[in-house]
Amino acid sequence: MVHVKYNDELLRTLKDKVIVLTGGATGIGRATVKQFHAAGAKVVFGDVADTPACELASQLGPSVDYIHCDTTSYQSQLSLFKTAESLYGRVDIVVANAGVANHKDIFAPDADIEIEPSMIEIDVNLKGALFTARIGLGFLRRNRESGGDKEDRGGDIILVSSIAGFKECGGLAVYTASKHGVVGLMRGLYLTAREEGVRVNVVCPWMTKTRLVAGIERGWYALGLPVNLPEDVARSIILCATANRSHKPTPDSPQSPQNPQTTHPGAKLPFEGKIVWVAGGESYEIEDAIQALEPQWLGEENSRVLAKGQAYLANGQTSWDAEKGK
Repeated sequence: MVHVKYNDELLRTLKDKVIVLTGGATGIGRATVKQFHAAGAKVVFGDVADTPACELASQLGPSVDYIHCDTTSYQSQLSLFKTAESLYGRVDIVVANAGVANHKDIFAPDADIEIEPSMIEIDVNLKGALFTARIGLGFLRRNRESGGDKEDRGGDIILVSSIAGFKECGGLAVYTASKHGVVGLMRGLYLTAREEGVRVNVVCPWMTKTRLVAGIERGWYALGLPVNLPEDVARSIILCATANRSHKPTPDSPQSPQNPQTTHPGAKLPFEGKIVWVAGGESYEIEDAIQALEPQWLGEENSRVLAKGQAYLANGQTSWDAEKGK
């Protein structure tokens, strides 16, 4: 685990960048829209909660645009991205933030198994994130032929998961499965996306003061446990969006102890394929440690053999699609 400290000097790298974000009307998404806007970015966000979303867009002004968007609908998300490109000519950063929680446990003893349960958490949290990442990657690919800095010839995808993305959560089996899936999406996508100049990371907030935690917050506070505000998680999202958009040494001014590459203290570059856990308002990168400790929890020999297999799968010639080998 590495404590990554937020460096607000990097906010300047967001000026005039074009952000597409899902779930921006309330909570974490709303705070993120505000922070991107304050940094000078142009933000196009989607949601289904029209009243608070329109209020936010009106409050922030002409560089923030709201489009009604149902993240479970591929066409609705496609329209969101097309609108952003039509308005501003490109997309630089994609945030898959939309999420819901159904606190009625479908596995409870008194749940009626004759009735098919709602899968809204799978539809919004996982399928929606898959749609956002797929469409977003397609739009970010269009930046490869553009001029400017290397960081602009691609972009960033930030997925929003949860503590439930890597920890057990009794009574929330469907939600936990959906959020584990979002972490799996990062792990399944970042290796190939990096080849196209696109960085993929995932943010996993712990207890955050939003409407989703009303049922547990009183007891949580009584125990003195750490709490995030939506603004804290928004900062972690922006941390992921800016970590690679940092000061770079040049041939005329090469990297040295006196002229280092500037990013968020604690961030290991390139910042991609990372899990950022947010707790008590602070950001902690945990994926590097999980991977580094693999020989301990998997066994050294198993880890060695696994690495060989993973190298084969990632060699650029191997394909899971049997049709390609014909």
